[in-house]
Amino acid sequence: MTRTLRHNAWLKKLLLAIALASLLFSVALIGYLVSLDRQITSTFEGRRWSVPAVVYARPLELYAGVPLGRRALLIELERVGYQRTPGPPLPGEYRVEGNRLELHLRAFRFAEGPRPAQRVNLTIEPEQITALADDQGKPRTLIRVDPPSIGSIYPSHGEDRVVLTPEQVPELLRGALKVVEDQRFDSHHGFDWRGIARAFWVNVRSGSVRQGGSTLTQQLVKSYFLSDERTLERKLKELAMAVVLEARFSKGDLMNAYINEIYLGQAGERAIHGFGLGAQFYFNKPLNELALAELATLVAIIRGPSYYNPYRHPQRLIARRDRILASLAEAQLIDPAAATSAQAAPLTVTTGKRRGGTYYPAFMDLVREELADRFDTDALASNGLRVFTTLDPRLQDHVDEAVEERLLKLEARSATAEVATDVPAESPARLQAAVVVSDTQTGELLALGGGRDARFDGFNRALRASRPIGSLMKPVVFLEALAQGFTLATQIEDRQLALTDPAGNLWTPQNFDGETRGTVSLARALAQSLNLATVQLGLTLGVEPVAKRLEQLSNAPVRNRYPSLLLGAEDMTPLAVTQLYSSFASGGFRLSPRSVVSVFDEQGQALDHRPIDFESVIDPQLNALLVHNLTLAMSHGTGRGSRHRNQRIAGKTGTSDDYRDSWFAGFDADRLAVVWIGNDDNRSTGLTGAGGALKLWDDVMASRPLSAVPTVYPEATASVDFDTGFRLSADCVAGNRIELPFLAEPELRLHPDCSGGAGDRLRRWLKSARDDLAGVAQ
Repeated sequence: MTRTLRHNAWLKKLLLAIALASLLFSVALIGYLVSLDRQITSTFEGRRWSVPAVVYARPLELYAGVPLGRRALLIELERVGYQRTPGPPLPGEYRVEGNRLELHLRAFRFAEGPRPAQRVNLTIEPEQITALADDQGKPRTLIRVDPPSIGSIYPSHGEDRVVLTPEQVPELLRGALKVVEDQRFDSHHGFDWRGIARAFWVNVRSGSVRQGGSTLTQQLVKSYFLSDERTLERKLKELAMAVVLEARFSKGDLMNAYINEIYLGQAGERAIHGFGLGAQFYFNKPLNELALAELATLVAIIRGPSYYNPYRHPQRLIARRDRILASLAEAQLIDPAAATSAQAAPLTVTTGKRRGGTYYPAFMDLVREELADRFDTDALASNGLRVFTTLDPRLQDHVDEAVEERLLKLEARSATAEVATDVPAESPARLQAAVVVSDTQTGELLALGGGRDARFDGFNRALRASRPIGSLMKPVVFLEALAQGFTLATQIEDRQLALTDPAGNLWTPQNFDGETRGTVSLARALAQSLNLATVQLGLTLGVEPVAKRLEQLSNAPVRNRYPSLLLGAEDMTPLAVTQLYSSFASGGFRLSPRSVVSVFDEQGQALDHRPIDFESVIDPQLNALLVHNLTLAMSHGTGRGSRHRNQRIAGKTGTSDDYRDSWFAGFDADRLAVVWIGNDDNRSTGLTGAGGALKLWDDVMASRPLSAVPTVYPEATASVDFDTGFRLSADCVAGNRIELPFLAEPELRLHPDCSGGAGDRLRRWLKSARDDLAGVAQ
């Protein structure tokens, strides 16, 4: 009896403990689910309606006379996803018949307003477009192709997506996702035990992972909230979160979120999320233009973007695509005949430089910086803004290719005239480069290279690499000289000198070759980049006026206000050098480099429009004299190794101490390009500006024919000896004759060898004889 009572008491305590534990567990579970509910609801609500700002390149403009032949035009149409068709083209397609091209433009909302889809006709000759008309034959003066999207402003670094509304999603895609990924999506409450059991059985029978047990909701939870670790704790949390999501949001909301969120692959540092960007990346088309086989291919990639990578495992992907097409036919979502036809289609993913959804991380860095001045992060990441930029994709691709190819050539170089042979050889280093190309008259940035790997979203040398500019500084010194009354023929001394800095250190600058030239013309000193003559001139002018001139042109404070500034001992980024040289290239106006033209909201209302920002900082006549001297640098000076040297272009080389930095800045009438080559660890490259950066500059500027810089100079000119600045009479054959412009009629000393004596007569006779022989030879 006593034993029974003790047993009953123990049983009651046990039941009480179990009840208490159950209560505590229930309370804890409820508290956990409430906490999850708050976390999930706030995050999902925020991202469900967040539409990141979409960034567009400049549109391709077509007009009669544009130098774009048939092959080049088809490449540009391919870039923005237009497909060739044998029949009447639909939006996003074109048809070629002889020298005529029928193009069906997509609807697009430009900055000026929406343009509906429309057909246009172009007549194309081998080198240019000669006529444009609408589909009724009425002539058109200008046609703009919808610009390519070059990225979006998304809060997670390295992620990108094109957010689609439910109306933009094909119904077939929703049905395919249910058939392939979650057959009971419409009825389950977040997880599906039958689906898990079915997947387990199929995988066991096949001996491989053929099906997954996770629902679409679970996959969405994993993408939104969780890591990839495979633990029981993470899986249980995934199930709980899926249940909460299903209780809080509609099936339609969950499906659309999944379509915009699911991971579909990797492009370098950029993660491809969602079917909108996936369609662009893999097929260079909007989602609603995908063929059946292409849509099934995207669905196939979901199961494993790496395992089913179309560029590495095409046959593996095709096999899965075909199984999906058969499943869609079995589910009566498509006709069996359509499935068979799609199964026979080849895998047509885009490849190469014109791959869809192209992303330019270096240029996008600058876009983000410019937008940050006006818009907060939340607005850029969620308000559906549309950003129109200055990027020229055709030129950008050319720049990226030029950087990659030229650096490989420089790294494989042998000891040639291009290499500074007096520098001891070092172990091979991986060279880096930065390139900035801008419009000379507007300051718009057309292309920007931040390093040798154009896909790398990391350290941007065009914006961040602040390095000594070397002889790129010299035009500022010589501009100040012109402003103080010097002329291009003024004689200055190129001789040794020694200076002591405030700390007592001795500074003894040298010319590149260690030689001196004696008395030289100002024109020669700049064209041949003579260090000693430049320092002598700068000391005569005063270092402080030169520093102030640099501040005026660069719109930035100068840190080094000592004589070494005269030879470029001042750090600047390639973008800052672009700001400096744009004053010379534009005719004397300080232009602010810009990448953003305008920003619009989702309704098409302008939020920001950036006009050309310019200020006159150089007297146009003085600037004309300086630019003429920079053309002499190309024809008679350090730039004469350029393949473009005879096309009247202007430029200046730059080399920092110990050949650590190789620079070149140059321009024609239309484009300014600044190039830097160096090592990230600041080791010597062994390259001068002419041996490295100038070569890459040549490659960059070869993307199209160059235009000579304007020759609007003061009326006064004189024949001068380039070497010394002495005047040369009309019949004198002495010296190195060039024509120099002047602000007023100059008073120049006659060259000593132009005195008319026997020596001069002999030189004239020899010159006449050479001319006669040349005439006979012709």
